[in-house]
Amino acid sequence: MEARILPARNNGMPQAVVGLKHELARRGINLAYCADGASALAFLLSRIPAGATVMNGGSTTLEQIGLLEALKNGPYDWLRPQVKAVNDPEERTRARRRATIADYFVGGINAITETGEIVNADGSGNRISAYAFGAGKLFLVAGVNKIVPDIASAFERLRNVAALAECRHLGMSTPCALTGRCDNAACRGADRQCGKVLIIENERIPGRICVVMIGEALGY
Repeated sequence: MEARILPARNNGMPQAVVGLKHELARRGINLAYCADGASALAFLLSRIPAGATVMNGGSTTLEQIGLLEALKNGPYDWLRPQVKAVNDPEERTRARRRATIADYFVGGINAITETGEIVNADGSGNRISAYAFGAGKLFLVAGVNKIVPDIASAFERLRNVAALAECRHLGMSTPCALTGRCDNAACRGADRQCGKVLIIENERIPGRICVVMIGEALGY
């Protein structure tokens, strides 16, 4: 079940986001609210300086707001195409590891609770290792559809919405992709897209993490 977003009298910020901003601040995490994808893109580009080393995690939301095209055409040292250009599997793994410590890392969110717990899953773990500690400055971008009431709802969303959609998008043969419902006990092997799960509860480094919450339904 996803949280119902209610209007608010706080500069147009939905009431659920007002509460979430307060809860994240208690956890050492900033929140920036953007009404739509275009303003979110403008915000992100205003925070990433020219010449910066930038990496992104795979995210439909980032594609939808146009960030990947902006990184491709902008004055940045964008690492993702450099990693994809490496053909040797072992060298590509090393390149992926190096990319997790980029100065700026932008990624998505699978689910975020009303009390500020940020939940993400990853097939190999490179994206969430950057989230946890590796990246210098971390921007986590999400539509309001990613807000859920509690941690149980977050895992329900992660397994039966986000991971399911990702597995089907990639043409995987996981139980969720085949049946439309997660079977965690039966899901093993290389096709699994939630092999590593991270819950961000708190951040000790001031200003390191910023959640960019967009007032639209984006991603899956």
